[in-house]
Amino acid sequence: MWRFHGACAGSRMVTGRLAGLLDAVRRGIDVRGGGLRGSAALVARAWRMLRALGPRGVIARLQAAGRPSPAMQASEDDFRFPPPRPIDDTTLRVGVMLHLFYPDLAEEFALALSRMPVPVVLLISVTDAEAATRVRSAFANVEAIARIEIACVPNRGRDIAPLLVTFREALLELDIVGHLHSKKSLHTGSLQNRWRSYLVQSLLGDSDRIAWQLGMFAAEPTLGMIYPESHETVPLWAHTWLGNVADARDIARRIGFSINPHAYIDFPAGSMFWARIDAIRPLLSLALSLDAFPEEQGQLDGTLQHALERLFVAVSQAGRYRVGVLPRNGALALSSEGNRNWSTYFASSLQARIDVAAVDAALVSLDVFDTLVQRPFLSPEAARAYLSRLAEVSLRVEDFSRLRARAEARARHEVHRDPTLAEIYAAMTALAPAAPVEALCALELATERRLLSPRAGVISALAALRARNKRLVALSDMYLDAATLRDILPPAVSALTDTCYVSCETGLRKDDGSVWPVLAKREGVAPAAWLHIGDNEHADIQQPHWRGMLTPVHVLRAAALLDVVPALRPLRTTPDASWSEQLRLGLIANHFSAIADTGPNAFHGAPAISPRTLGYVVIGPMVLDYLIWLSRLASDTGVEALLFLSREGHLLSHAFERLQDAAPTLTRGLRGGYFLASRQATGLATLRSPDDLLMLLDGTYNGTLADLLHARLGADASAAVGARIGVAGMQEAVFLPEMRDATVGRLIPAFDALLAVAEMARLTYQAYWQESAGNSSVLLADIGYAGTIQRNLSCLLGRPVDGAYFALDGRADARLSGVGNAHARYHDARHGDAHSPVLAHDLLLESILTAPHSQFAGFEMRGGVRHPTYAGDIDTARWSTINDVHTGALAFIDDALAAAGPLAAELEFDADAVQIPLVCIGTGRWQALWLADIGVEDAFTGRGEVPAAGTRTAT
Repeated sequence: MWRFHGACAGSRMVTGRLAGLLDAVRRGIDVRGGGLRGSAALVARAWRMLRALGPRGVIARLQAAGRPSPAMQASEDDFRFPPPRPIDDTTLRVGVMLHLFYPDLAEEFALALSRMPVPVVLLISVTDAEAATRVRSAFANVEAIARIEIACVPNRGRDIAPLLVTFREALLELDIVGHLHSKKSLHTGSLQNRWRSYLVQSLLGDSDRIAWQLGMFAAEPTLGMIYPESHETVPLWAHTWLGNVADARDIARRIGFSINPHAYIDFPAGSMFWARIDAIRPLLSLALSLDAFPEEQGQLDGTLQHALERLFVAVSQAGRYRVGVLPRNGALALSSEGNRNWSTYFASSLQARIDVAAVDAALVSLDVFDTLVQRPFLSPEAARAYLSRLAEVSLRVEDFSRLRARAEARARHEVHRDPTLAEIYAAMTALAPAAPVEALCALELATERRLLSPRAGVISALAALRARNKRLVALSDMYLDAATLRDILPPAVSALTDTCYVSCETGLRKDDGSVWPVLAKREGVAPAAWLHIGDNEHADIQQPHWRGMLTPVHVLRAAALLDVVPALRPLRTTPDASWSEQLRLGLIANHFSAIADTGPNAFHGAPAISPRTLGYVVIGPMVLDYLIWLSRLASDTGVEALLFLSREGHLLSHAFERLQDAAPTLTRGLRGGYFLASRQATGLATLRSPDDLLMLLDGTYNGTLADLLHARLGADASAAVGARIGVAGMQEAVFLPEMRDATVGRLIPAFDALLAVAEMARLTYQAYWQESAGNSSVLLADIGYAGTIQRNLSCLLGRPVDGAYFALDGRADARLSGVGNAHARYHDARHGDAHSPVLAHDLLLESILTAPHSQFAGFEMRGGVRHPTYAGDIDTARWSTINDVHTGALAFIDDALAAAGPLAAELEFDADAVQIPLVCIGTGRWQALWLADIGVEDAFTGRGEVPAAGTRTAT
C-alpha cells in the first residue's frame, strides 16, 4: 500500500514536471511567432544555449522551466470573507457592460451571459452600425437580459472609455456591474484566446459560479470588486504602474488619494471584473470625456486607459472597499490580495537567468542603482530624508530635501535635460546664496559612497559574463556624471563595466526610450544582440521589450520583495515612514534579496529561514530597538548602570557594547554589564520566613519534593532538607499550586537548615551586587515576563530595584507592587495592553536569547573565592545553532548603526512593526524547521525540556 502510494505520488510529480516543461516549450514557441517559425527559432535558441552553457546548464534550465510553480501563501490580511448569500435573497441591480470591438465574438459572449442566474441590464458598445446589427441578433434570445442598450462608439479608449464615459449614467442606476470585452491579443501581439477564455470562464463559467460571486457582494458590504487572478502569461513586472505613473497620479490626486509609484499592485489584468458601483463611483464622478482618451494607435502602454485599468483596485481601496481575487484553479474562493505571478521570478537563480539570456548577446547593458548596488534604505525618499537630517545636524541647513529638489528642478529647466550634480548645486547657489553649497555637495557624495554596497549575486553573475568576453556597459538615468559615478561606486562594481552612459551627460533617458536607438548606433549593436539587465519595470524591462532587444533580465529590487512575496508582505510600511524605519526594512529587504539572487528555492512555499537570517531579520532589529529604548529610558530616569540578566542578557550585553561605540551621545555616562541571575538563585537568597516559602512555591509544579527543592532553591537547599526529613520524605509527590500550603508544612521541620543555606546565598549575592553595581542607580534589563527576579533582588537587597523588559504579563502587577519601578517596551499587561506577540512567542525568544552556559544555579565559595555554578552542561550542538542566530543579530545591529552613522543616536523603530517578523516565525508563515531542536529547560515547573512552541513559564 505504502509503496503503491509513493509510486503514484512520484508519477504525479513527474507528470506535473512534464506538463510544466511542455507548457514552457509552448510559451517559448508562442513568443517567437508561433507555428513552424516559432518552433525553428526555439530550436536554434536551444542549440546556442547548448554551445554556451553545456549539457548540464541546459538540463538545469529545462528542470527549472518544468518545475511546478510553488503554491501561493495565504494573504497577510487576516480578513476572512463570509459565505455568500443565496442569490434568491438578494435585491442587487445587476448589469453587464460589454465592449465588442470584435463583433465576431458576440455569440461567444451571448452563450456566457445565458448563464446569468438573475435578470441583467446589458450595455454593449460596438464601433459601427453593422456590428450593432449582428450583436443585437446574437443576444436576442438570451432570457436573462432584462434590458439591452447598444451604443456605437469611436475606437478610442478601448473598453475603458465606454464603461466610464458612454454608459456612465446607466451604470449609476445599478448596484453591481460586470465589465467584459472581446480581448484577442496580448502585449506580445500574438493572437491569444486563452487569456480571454480564462477571464470569461472565471467570471461567467456557469450559473452557480455567477450566483456565488454576486452572493459575495450581498454578503460582504465592503467587497468592492471581484476579478480573476492574473493569467499566467502576465509577467510579474507588469503588476506595476509602468509608464502610467503620471496619469495615475493625476487621477488619484483628483479623487483625493495618492499612489506609491514604486509599488507592485493588484489590478484586473485584462480589465474584466465584477464591481460594486459605489466602489468605482469616484471614477464615474470624474465625468471624463471621450477626448481625454488618446486616438487609437496600437499603444502598448502609457495611455489613460492603461492607467485606469490599474486604478480600479486602488480607487476601491481608497474608498475603504476590499477586493476579492479569484484563484486561477477555478475554486470558489476569494483572496484579499493577488498572487501577481510572483513565483515565476524564483524559478532559477540570477546567475542561471543571466547566463541563458546572454547566450546571444554581443552587448550587455546594466542599470546601476538597485541592480549593481544597493542602499540600506527601503526607498530613495528615505535616503533623501536621511541626508536632509544629516545636513541639518552637521551643517545647520534646514529642509535640505526641499532645497535640493527645487535646485534640481531649476537646473533641469535651464539645461533641458537631466542636470549634473554640479549643475544642481550651481542652481542651489542661486536659490540659497547663504547655504554652504560646497559642503552640502561633499556631504551628499560622501554619504552615497559610504552607504552603497555591491549586490553580490548580480556582481558574481556578471563576472562570469566578463569571463566569456561579453562587453558590459552601465546605463543610468541620473544626475551623476560617469566619472563621479565611478568614483562613488564600490571598486568591485566600478571595475565591472567598460563604459558608463548616464543621462545627465548624454541627454538621453531609458524611460522615455530616447537612449536605446542612439546607444545601439554608438555601440554598433543590433537590438537582437543586445541584452539589458535592470530593476525598473518600465525603463529596464518594458522599453527593451518594445525595442525588439533580447528578453531583458529583471532584477527585482530589494524593496519590491516586500510587495511581491506574499509571506513577506506583512513587513510593508507606508511611503511616509521615518528614515529609521525604512532603514530597518531596507536592511531586511537587502538580506532577503541576497537570498533570492542566489538561492531562490528558499522562497518556494513558506520562506525557509536559516539561523543567521532569523538573527538578522527577527532578533537583531528587536534587540537594537529595545536597547535604544532602554538607553533613552535610563537617560530620562537618571540611571547609571544597566544589568543585563542572564541568560537572555548575553546577547543584549554584546549588542549594547556596539551601541555604546556607535552612539556615544545616546549612552553617555551609562555602564552595562552581564549579571548572573535566575529565579532559583535569587529566590533562595530572599528566604527569611515561612511566608517567603509560600512565595517561592508559587506557580505550577509536578514532581517529587526533592526535584521541587532542587529546581526552586538549588542543590544545597535540597540536600539540607533531605538530611532532616529523609529519603522517603524527599520522594513524596508534589502538585502545585494545590499542595502549596501542605508542602510548606512539610518543610517546617527543616526550616532552620534552609535559613542557614539562604543566609549564605544572600550574603554572597549582596557582595556580588556590590561589585557589579555598587551604589549606582540601576535598571535590570530582561525580556520579562512577571518580574520575579526584580522582586527577589529588591527583597534580598532590602531596597527597591527598577526593571525594564520586553514585556510584562498579568502576574507582574502583584509581584512588582512596592518593589521598584518596572517598564516594558512591547507589552505591559498592567496597563491593559492588548495581545502581545512577545508573550505569544515567549519561549521562542527565550530559546534563542540564551547564553553559552546552562541555567545559573548560584554561587559557591572555594578558597574564599566566589564561583558561579550552573544547572548542567551546555549543549554544544544547540549552542552552535544559537550562536549563528546571535551572529546574524549582531550583523544587523552593526549594519544599522554603520548606515545611521552620525545619526545612530537618533535611530527609532516602530515598536509594533519590529515584532512582525517574530510573528511570521512564530505562526509558521516563515519556516525555520531547525527550531524543533531548540527549546528551554523548565525545571522550575517540573516540565523538563519545553520546545520553543510551548507555553509561557513563570519568571
